[in-house]
Amino acid sequence: MRFSELKNIELEIYRTVYVRGEVLRSDVAGHVSSLSISSLYRVLDQLVQKGYLLESFGQLKTNGRPPKLYRINSKFIHAIGVCITWDTIGLALVDIGGNLVARKTLGSATLLSPNEALEKISAAINTWVSEYACSESLLGIGVSAFGPIMKDRGILSHGHHKPSQLWDYVPIKDLLEASTGFPVVVDNLVDAFMLNELALKPDLLEKRVAYFLLDMGIGSAFHALPAKQTTSDTSSQLGHMVIDFHGNPCVCGKTGCLETFASAQSILRRLSDVEGTQVQRAEDVYAAIQACIQSPEWDSKNPQFLEIISAFVAGMTNYIQIMEPEIVMLGGRTVDSLSLIIEEVINRIEEMKQQQILPAKLEIIQTNTSEDALMRGSASIVFRRELGLSS
Repeated sequence: MRFSELKNIELEIYRTVYVRGEVLRSDVAGHVSSLSISSLYRVLDQLVQKGYLLESFGQLKTNGRPPKLYRINSKFIHAIGVCITWDTIGLALVDIGGNLVARKTLGSATLLSPNEALEKISAAINTWVSEYACSESLLGIGVSAFGPIMKDRGILSHGHHKPSQLWDYVPIKDLLEASTGFPVVVDNLVDAFMLNELALKPDLLEKRVAYFLLDMGIGSAFHALPAKQTTSDTSSQLGHMVIDFHGNPCVCGKTGCLETFASAQSILRRLSDVEGTQVQRAEDVYAAIQACIQSPEWDSKNPQFLEIISAFVAGMTNYIQIMEPEIVMLGGRTVDSLSLIIEEVINRIEEMKQQQILPAKLEIIQTNTSEDALMRGSASIVFRRELGLSS
């Protein structure tokens, strides 16, 4: 629990370096105004001596001493990242620099009960704590899972898409804390994917960032500083935004949500033109969608296809105009495997930028949604909470 030993001003300085990556000593002074220059330099030296920061020297631009540079010591602090999806359960020991020190993949959540999965997770964590002697450097365990989630209590609540009712209402936080002795924080999968990107691109931490996870369901997450503390699971803000008041019933109880148009199952139902099409396994769903698109009868002017595109654009535009992100990240298997849909959506958004309906500087970025990315993002839930960057 290493951050607990730091004074408030030390944590503020460490957070400044963490957010900005490698930073000049003079730049740290520009962001921490509560100390005199001499006091700030003394605290920086102490953080180096304690092992939190690493010090190096930059290139000389003029005669004199080379400038000092600081970056976090990535190997000094760790967290466990656990991801629970219907396809797989995985966990990793991750350092604060985002490196996976150790990783393990378990079976699918459809094949394991919560007790079986948590027993395997706890055993792996306890083994790593002993093997890597990281009990002092381990801040806690971050778990990302399918929603909805009671974030403040760390409970997987009743879900609309759960193929296994064994995972209905699971108090993951309490169970893992009891079996490992480490603090646990639970969040949604989409938040973990976004945090992975922010961990890899620290220059984005000071921007307004939206993340859209387009997969079997549709999730969204948002980042902006200063962080706003919330216990609510807001991942459904995009997927369960009403697009058509006269549309199809949604599993959430509303009518015409974006998910009724653009979740993987909904895309398949619309393109296959068979009422009640129901394929459970994600790989089968996407394979069936590809078969529809690649069939000899396929027509890109298919009204159902155009309606899917229009729904995507309408939902994303609404979210962007309300939240005003500078960057929108897209991830998920719909992004990875259905390029025909995503490219058309991006083209329409670009047209709206040119028409000044959306900000001209808005960036759209496609991201990595691998299992490693999810583990890294899950660990980042812990790092950000401890650094006061949770949103």
